[in-house]
Amino acid sequence: MVNKTWYAAVAMCTSAAIPAWGQEAGPALGEGPRYRVNLGMDYTSGSYGADEKTEILYMPLSVQAQGGPWTVRAVVPWLHVDGPAIILDGADGGNVGTRDAESASGMGDLSLSLMYSFEQFYDRSLFIDVTARVKVPTASLDAGLGTGEPDAALQLDLAQAIGPLIPFATIGYKWAGVPAGFKLRNTIYGSVGLQYSWSDVFATGVSYDYRQSSLRGSPNPQEGLAYLNISFTDDWSVNIYSVVGFSENSPSAGGGVAFVYRFP
Repeated sequence: MVNKTWYAAVAMCTSAAIPAWGQEAGPALGEGPRYRVNLGMDYTSGSYGADEKTEILYMPLSVQAQGGPWTVRAVVPWLHVDGPAIILDGADGGNVGTRDAESASGMGDLSLSLMYSFEQFYDRSLFIDVTARVKVPTASLDAGLGTGEPDAALQLDLAQAIGPLIPFATIGYKWAGVPAGFKLRNTIYGSVGLQYSWSDVFATGVSYDYRQSSLRGSPNPQEGLAYLNISFTDDWSVNIYSVVGFSENSPSAGGGVAFVYRFP
């Protein structure tokens, strides 16, 4: 049975989606597809308006293939939630449902996406991507790790390289699946940020993220993020980041790491 005494919250789930503009090239003309595997670990903690804190450990594994202007991507997460809050506004379509117990662990919701990059603007150092994403409800509703309903989103990403400096922005719209007993709404989300590439190895960046809450009347999630990207080789890189929340519907603080391997 679903426990309807809960607090709405937001899971960052950021480790699968940190930008690293300008440090990764797609396949050259005539080459075959290029693949990428990400393994991340993300930890956040916050009260979300409750008396007790909720801690979330989110570990996504993502696989993507890029050929020409098209990129397909799948994200399979494992997560552990400890505390009274439920998560309805997670990034990458990931949602945590209600829990009768104060902790739960298991597989999260599968996220599938298809992105198109407008390569005709590359010679102007302008990057424009359009992404369609769906959430497949693979998380257990009984365990409180998902809503049991699919979601969909459409997103536009923009970035402009000005020497080593890259301002970037995202805007998107999410269609929320509504489980029985909930009154969720479709939402708009977005972010703005700035990255500086110190060399071919190191890049740092900051961003501000804003999302409408899925629940009317609940504070809108807002977070700030700072990250460091290190490219050890053309194939291996790592992202390290920290998060701070600016809303009662956001984590107080958090951070994580994501390892990236590209091939061939």
